[in-house]
Amino acid sequence: MVIDSHMHLINSKCFDKETYDRLGQTIPKDTDIDQLVAWMKAAGIEHCVCMAQDMHKVWNSEFGECAVDAAFKKYPDFFIPFCSVEPIDSAGRFSQKNYDYVKDKIENWKYRGILFTPPYGQFCANDRQVYPFYEFANEKKVVVQYHHSAAGGPTVLAHTKYVQMENLNDVTFDFPDMKIVVEHIGYPFSEYLFTLMVNDKNLYTDLAMLYKRPMWMTWNLVMAKEMGVIDRVMFASDFVAAQNDLFSDDPTKDLLEWIDLVQFGMNKICKNAGWPVFTEEEIRGILHDNAARLYNL
Repeated sequence: MVIDSHMHLINSKCFDKETYDRLGQTIPKDTDIDQLVAWMKAAGIEHCVCMAQDMHKVWNSEFGECAVDAAFKKYPDFFIPFCSVEPIDSAGRFSQKNYDYVKDKIENWKYRGILFTPPYGQFCANDRQVYPFYEFANEKKVVVQYHHSAAGGPTVLAHTKYVQMENLNDVTFDFPDMKIVVEHIGYPFSEYLFTLMVNDKNLYTDLAMLYKRPMWMTWNLVMAKEMGVIDRVMFASDFVAAQNDLFSDDPTKDLLEWIDLVQFGMNKICKNAGWPVFTEEEIRGILHDNAARLYNL
């Protein structure tokens, strides 16, 4: 079985059409929750970490937490819900409104974590105005997840100065007990991320958006293995909608191909390149056990 440690649920009503039209982007269509669960289970996925994504500053939109609420209510044993907020408001101040929102979701709705997107929210992870969110997450022992990598979409909207790993290093130093996930293996700063992971046993990462670059993904996981952090790398689909980004009109087929790449394809690449191969335990960890340990499943 497989755990998908990073996917999104959307509500198209939460997107600002004028902004998307101006940027030449297409708003994804809503996904039927029952159909989504069927696709995922057909690929052998037993749990999904699902989240919205707050992107008001640059996209004037959010993916739609109402969809996460509905999915978790209907499939509480399948979905692991996260909330997503921009911790700093448009005036550059700590957002009490969003802090109260996070507090409600975690304390009353049983959400398991918080997603922050520094490049879209235009803040650095080590901004002291974000620290009250970390203090709360640390107290409640929930996971803090970052889109802390080069952003998809028009790059003019998401400056990479917000995702420099030294910003994250301050957070791991100040909150050594906080569980943190950095999406997309911190692309393009993966080696720096692995170095941080050596020193912080509560720091994890995922493989979202990497499956179309199998050689690059495999090489980075060889580095993670060599540095002793492969036990904190997790499979992730980054699903948004069928026929969107990586996904075709048959998401089950896509997922099965990516699972096969992790399970068998990476070792074929390693053997051909003369790189160290991954053990069955390491592969099982990526697909299931590492996320199960993080989320106490």
